[in-house]
Amino acid sequence: MVMVCEGGLRHRPFHLPTMKSLPLLLLTLLHLTSPAPTDDLITHHLEQGNAALSTSDFSTAISHYQSCLSLDPQHRYCLVNYASALVDSIIDPTQEDQKTQTFQTAIELLRKVLQLHPNDGDAAFNLAVLLQDTSRSETTTAEAASLYQTSVEASLQNGDHRWDAWANLASARQELGQYLGKYGAHAAYERSIVYLERMTKEHRSYIDRVLHSPNAAEMEWDEERYNEVSAELWQMNVWLSKLYYGLGTVLSELSAQDCLGLMRQDTLLIDAVVEGEDDEGQAKKVCEANALNAMRMAVDLDGNNMVAEHMLKAMVGESDDDGEEKQKRASNEFVSALFDDFADTFDEKLGALNYKVPSLIGEAAFWLLQQGERSTYRSVLDAGCGTGLAGRFLKPLVDGTLVGVDLSTKMLDVARECTLVKGCGLKEAMGDVEEGADTGSSENEDEPSNEDDRSSVRLYNHLISLDLETATLDDVYSGYIDPPTDAKDGFELIVAADVLVYFGDLQKLLTNFANLSAKSNQERDAFLIFSCERIEEEDAPSTGWKLQISGRYAHSKSYVVKTAKEAGFRLIGYEEIVPRMEKGEEVQGHLFQFAFGLDDDWDEEEVGDIGELVFMDIIDENGQVVRDEL
Repeated sequence: MVMVCEGGLRHRPFHLPTMKSLPLLLLTLLHLTSPAPTDDLITHHLEQGNAALSTSDFSTAISHYQSCLSLDPQHRYCLVNYASALVDSIIDPTQEDQKTQTFQTAIELLRKVLQLHPNDGDAAFNLAVLLQDTSRSETTTAEAASLYQTSVEASLQNGDHRWDAWANLASARQELGQYLGKYGAHAAYERSIVYLERMTKEHRSYIDRVLHSPNAAEMEWDEERYNEVSAELWQMNVWLSKLYYGLGTVLSELSAQDCLGLMRQDTLLIDAVVEGEDDEGQAKKVCEANALNAMRMAVDLDGNNMVAEHMLKAMVGESDDDGEEKQKRASNEFVSALFDDFADTFDEKLGALNYKVPSLIGEAAFWLLQQGERSTYRSVLDAGCGTGLAGRFLKPLVDGTLVGVDLSTKMLDVARECTLVKGCGLKEAMGDVEEGADTGSSENEDEPSNEDDRSSVRLYNHLISLDLETATLDDVYSGYIDPPTDAKDGFELIVAADVLVYFGDLQKLLTNFANLSAKSNQERDAFLIFSCERIEEEDAPSTGWKLQISGRYAHSKSYVVKTAKEAGFRLIGYEEIVPRMEKGEEVQGHLFQFAFGLDDDWDEEEVGDIGELVFMDIIDENGQVVRDEL
């Protein structure tokens, strides 16, 4: 059997364990030899199904494969190809119910193949891709990694060079933190790069031959074939860029001890050796040098790989010879590419990192209400809202408009689906309220419940993709069908949860936040709350901020306070925090609370618990929404 599988490479954004799947194309071309006479009808349906599948006639292909399986329910190739046809037959991927049911059927077919033929590399590869398309949990990733290993082991036995299987194995192992070993992330990235580079060499040889060989003028020009090879070569370079980026991130994440262990192994792409047998420091430098080379290759191969470009700048340092800062913020293209890449898994992955910033933002916003005379905010801007994790904690505090702004349209798509009872970190916020909990549902199914009402209420009143440094109030409310009458007065509260880690110089951003804030001549004051990663004063450069090797910016407290003051804000609250864990270590951060045009009369009382207020809107006897003052 010869199986041609394209796609499936899962790209891992830097330092965030998530991967993006490519479109699934599972076109199987089978060549069977000398079928027994009793198998003629089975072979007929198999061949007819393959012919229909090759022309994208999925309904005909499915019909033939079903006929084949009615004659032989355990036919290996009909099972595999039937699964392929089912997946390719999905017309509208946005129809989640149909997609889920189809994927589940295909998964069951492929599991059946592997029960009968445990070493079927094609079935293992396809099953792994499907599993990762249906779930991004650590358990699923571990199963997918095992399946990809089955696929690469089968390819080695068959003499095939399945770069795609090696690439997916590398990504899965990297997400699991399994870097070393024969089938670890590092070795898998190296194998996938070597195999794919062999293919690009063949394509380049063809192009060079038809353009520059002595006999080029005598060769029959096939423009269609030339364009096809050129397009394939371009796509291969895009994939190579992603693979070199993955290799670079793995090498940069290895500990000194792991680097020394790697130097003692046979590797395909490491360019230096360690002279001292136990010199971990030197081994780490070799890893860093090779990581830098890999990231440069990623940028050279694909100038549109903004994530690799940003990481390269973080690796080489951010100052030129005159000390001038070269990159004052992450580019819009980088931020969009990064967060579009893992929008579907953002909440799940940050939950695994004990991500605390959304709840801390909510607590701080609630505390500000307690210090003043108001009970709610009339308007709130969630700047860099992402998938809406902070919005879940802000919504109970808003008696008006909650607006979310983000560069990533895919993150906004996720936030757009959030309601009072679904999405936007609901599981984390609700804690252990699971099966058996009283949801307030009515025993009469024909009678709408409060939960039904709440499920139709969107968490955000308005969501829009904008650059936070340049957005105006008109921009923010653009497309809002029924904006509030006081929209142009500005926001009473602006929050930014882990947004400033993608800005170095904060002057433009904080000045624009001031422009978006409710002005001091209004009867109520405006507030600004945000988190940053923290750099100690003694470690900070003269700028007060630094682009770290992680690709994120860190800021000193004095720089943030000074820049905010210049923009018109005054510090009224500060706390050193641990926003999340990273590689088992606490990330150092700080949380700022500023006022815009505020008097000095403040009570330094203890911060309230926003967690008690989340989702606590209730309906009174008149059908009006009220707030539970727990």
